[in-house]
Amino acid sequence: MEDTEHELSDDSYRFFDEQELFDALDHGAPPLPVALPAGSAAIAAAGQWGRYGSVIVLSRDLEDGELYDDVYLLARSAVGQWQYPPTSSGGGMPEWVLRRPDEPLRDWFGNDLMDLSCQLARPDMEWVADLTLMATRRVATVQVRYAGDVMDVAVPESGLVTVPHTIRHADDRAEFRGFDASGELIAVSHYQPLTDECPTIHDQ
Repeated sequence: MEDTEHELSDDSYRFFDEQELFDALDHGAPPLPVALPAGSAAIAAAGQWGRYGSVIVLSRDLEDGELYDDVYLLARSAVGQWQYPPTSSGGGMPEWVLRRPDEPLRDWFGNDLMDLSCQLARPDMEWVADLTLMATRRVATVQVRYAGDVMDVAVPESGLVTVPHTIRHADDRAEFRGFDASGELIAVSHYQPLTDECPTIHDQ
């Protein structure tokens, strides 16, 4: 699968056409480009859980050159088709999301998982949270636990993992458990969608 990047348009959800988002959800995100020039965008991660899907798009602002993300949350229709256009929102992202680290960076405080979750949306009849994190190269598998459900996700080469989940209770807290290639638990991180603020992350 080739690297893909697109020039930005005025409508954020039109960075990529619907089939490109659907393909990322059903088959995985394409490899990230080595560099993301100003005025371009690339699908960085995609995941699904139940009838919901989340897609992370990274973009380089044409004017200030900063890196931003848009989190697209989609729902399947009653007949199993992804509904389009999705809901989306986002913010600034650190440059290291384009370069998966070999080991924890300084602001990761020794943890091989960095929580990047932040967005809430209502793509259908329920409120959904994106559960997104970055993993170092030491992490091979991430187990996501939320609202009584458990899902194991193989970490892609980019290190960026995202899955969506319905918010069932304000007190529910997501737990991310990182395992190395031998199956040893080496990292744990948490996120509470309706309580935790968006993480403050710096480039290193």
